[in-house]
Amino acid sequence: MSIYQLSPELSVTREEVLGDYRLACESRQASALARKEVYSGKAKFGVFGTGKEVAQIAMAKFFQPGDSRSGYYRDQTFMMAIGELTLQQYFAQLYAHTDIQNDPHSGGRMMIGHYATRNLDENGLWKDLTKIKISTPDISPTGAQMPRLVGMAFASKLYRTNPELKYLSQFSTNGNEVAFGTIGNGACAEGIFFEAINAAGVLQIPLLISIWDDAYAISVTQELQTTKLDISEMFEGFRRNDNERGIEIVKVKGWSYKDLCIGYFNSSNLCRFQHIPVLFHVEELTQPFGHSTSGSHERYKTKERLAWEEEFDCNKQFKKWILEWKIASEEELDQIDHESLEKARKARQEAWDAYMDSLTPDHEEAISSLEAIVNESIHSEELLKIKNTLAKTLNPIRSDAVKAVKKALRIIRNENLYTADKLKSWVSRVAKDNKERFNSHVLSNSPDSALKVPEVKPEYNADSPIVDGRESLVYN
Repeated sequence: MSIYQLSPELSVTREEVLGDYRLACESRQASALARKEVYSGKAKFGVFGTGKEVAQIAMAKFFQPGDSRSGYYRDQTFMMAIGELTLQQYFAQLYAHTDIQNDPHSGGRMMIGHYATRNLDENGLWKDLTKIKISTPDISPTGAQMPRLVGMAFASKLYRTNPELKYLSQFSTNGNEVAFGTIGNGACAEGIFFEAINAAGVLQIPLLISIWDDAYAISVTQELQTTKLDISEMFEGFRRNDNERGIEIVKVKGWSYKDLCIGYFNSSNLCRFQHIPVLFHVEELTQPFGHSTSGSHERYKTKERLAWEEEFDCNKQFKKWILEWKIASEEELDQIDHESLEKARKARQEAWDAYMDSLTPDHEEAISSLEAIVNESIHSEELLKIKNTLAKTLNPIRSDAVKAVKKALRIIRNENLYTADKLKSWVSRVAKDNKERFNSHVLSNSPDSALKVPEVKPEYNADSPIVDGRESLVYN
């Protein structure tokens, strides 16, 4: 086994490096294909983690069972690296597949790039969180992950310092857990980010926040977001020293596999063992596909910037480093590139087929029922148009059939048709199914659910004192 020493304390094997390169390629290819799916109409929106693959792989190396993540919608490679996201699941979420077996992160309820592990079992009871790698559910507002990140890191500190919590061994192993966070450089201008960094420094908690810095906040440059272009320099006043508490500040190039691995190794140990918060500034990242499928970055980036991004793409630099260190030949890496594309294509097709298979029965039944009513109604011409439009819909979604059937029912509302009952039954059944798909589990179904707390009715008598409501809550 070939071993490569990155630092005196850290080494990697040839197999590990090539596995990391393969994952970086697979993630990139998946993003490229997902982007095409949006433009072809198979999906509605896409936002991707391209340009951040190598940094996320390095971070994942030091993410241990019991650790938690609070991030945002560009962490797909990280989730793949910790084994909590497959390529097929990635595409299932793109298509908003409502089956949790296909999209276990949200069952089609969240936008692509929103990931969550399952911390409760099938009965709604807590799993042993010290044995799983935890990702809290992502939310779209940039910066909103920061208060949650502080809370999770503070929990580790409490489990370490409060003896009364030691019995809760399924939640912590003596506070050894690190809370990993991610945020884009643009969102670092938000007050919620400043408050979180300040709180981390005050509390001295194991918080490791990675800033994915690609120099742009959607379509504007960093200089229009923060007073200083260098975000880590902006927080120099927070840096710890020999006399004062504070945070550790680390700055690493996002295209340097070696430096990223060393940086995350040292930073995660500092958090884990000493409970010192770390601001990990990953600079010189790129965003090859732009901010999202809603726009093109060629419109606002200069030719010079685009040329630089082409040269310093992290996957390209990773490949260059592997060749320089003679870890693998160019032919081997080209083979990995080819295999990654084929694997991503296969995953995309399997996810699409599974998604369409879930829609087809309802879609075909709706068309069949509409066809039956065409032959019975006096509005046959109008109904036939509705049926044909639905039948010809390219890449249909659930609402297409529901809209068509409801429109037909409105047209025949004054007719007494036998076939109308079949349409009405279809609408009722689909509504019930969709309630389960989209609205179930909004509140806990576990034995601890607030809905299962027995009602205690108030009792009054002539001697009952008049008190504030807050006092009544406290006393009872």
